[in-house]
Formats: sequence, C-alpha cells, structure tokens
Amino acid sequence: MAQRQLFQAAYRGTGLLAASLALAPAQAQSEAPAQDPQDWYIGASTDNTHVEVYRGGGWEVGGSERGFSVRGGWQFHRNFELELAGRHATDLQWTEYFGNISGYLTTHTTFDVTALQASAIGKVHWGQTFEGYLKAGIAQYQVDGRQVLDTLQTDAALTRDVDASGSDYLLGMGLVIKASPKWRVRVEYQYFGLDRDFLGVRAGDDPSVDSISIGLDYRLPTRKPTVNALQ
Repeated sequence: MAQRQLFQAAYRGTGLLAASLALAPAQAQSEAPAQDPQDWYIGASTDNTHVEVYRGGGWEVGGSERGFSVRGGWQFHRNFELELAGRHATDLQWTEYFGNISGYLTTHTTFDVTALQASAIGKVHWGQTFEGYLKAGIAQYQVDGRQVLDTLQTDAALTRDVDASGSDYLLGMGLVIKASPKWRVRVEYQYFGLDRDFLGVRAGDDPSVDSISIGLDYRLPTRKPTVNALQ
C-alpha cells in the first residue's frame, strides 16, 4: 500500500510540474536568439515493449506486447530538450526457471506496467530534415500482475497476485524526421530498470523494460509578445 501511495504522489507531482511548465511565461521565448529556439511540443507513440534480463553473459528476452506513450517537452536550445512522458503496456510476460532439473520449479509472470518519466535529451543535426538524439533520465514505475508456479509434477501449483513500484534510471536513443515545420516523426529505443524480486530473478541479474516506439510530435504555436498600441 505504501508503494502505491508513493507512486500516486509521484504521479501528482509530475502533473503539477507539467502544468507549471505549460503556464511558464513566453517572454523568454520572445527574447531568444534565432539559433536557440524555445519551443513547446507534445507527442504520442505506439510501442513494442518487452522484458529483458541481463545475466552477465548476455541478455534473455521475454515476449513483446503493444503499448503506448504520450509526452510533452520544452526545447530550450537547438541541441537540448527537457521532456515528461507517460508509458503503459499490458500483458508483458516473463518465465523464470529454478533448480538444476529442467521444469522442476518454474514461475510465469504476466503483468502490466505504467511509468512516468522525466528526461533530458541531447541532439545532433543532419541537414534540415534529420536529427539523432540520446536521452537520459528517471522512470517512476508501477507494475501489477499475476504469477503462476509450476512444479515438475503439477502445473499451476500456486497462483498469486503480485505488484511493485519503484524508480530507476532510463536511457534511450532515437531518430527524428522533420516532416514539416510543425510535425516530426520520431523513432526511439529506450529502457529502464525493474525490480528483480517482482519477476523472481536471481540476485545479480538486472531486469529492464525495453521499448521500441514510433510516433509523432507536434510543435505548439509560439505565443508572440503583445505590443502596446499607445507606445
């Protein structure tokens, strides 16, 4: 229950931060030089999301499912942006095997994940049409699902509901295609860490939620400063 309350508090805090950014005065934008545009944008993507676990010698990958994400951000420099995002995916799956005998103990976890993200983005430009970028930040996540335990003799010997919440760093990279002055197409890969106890993976292994997404961003119209007619 305390974890759920922490997640809800983070959700409200992110909402307040997004609102304060949206209501920020436009004066700084009007005074910015042409080479350093200050623009707001919103966007959405469809995601292919899956679980990966790094075990030291390589990665193991769970089944992938469709999800979606929404975002809003502020480009305060030609090469830098700040971004807030929300991401959701359902029916992600992970299977973990225990013991030296194949099938002796096996857990199957199916779950939904919701994540609130704050990140900084650094960009490079290729002509007037293409941009590449790297992103780094933090994800506050909530996971809820069901876990089934199979034994060598019995399938579904134990079933239970599981949930967890926490925060971890996120990293990503992507490509932007500027289709018009207001619209851009965005292809991205990103991941953030996940609680290992929730999936039942061994100590020392590193699970993550990985997403490949494609979507659109729309640059909001810039408010122009009003001119006093008496001046």
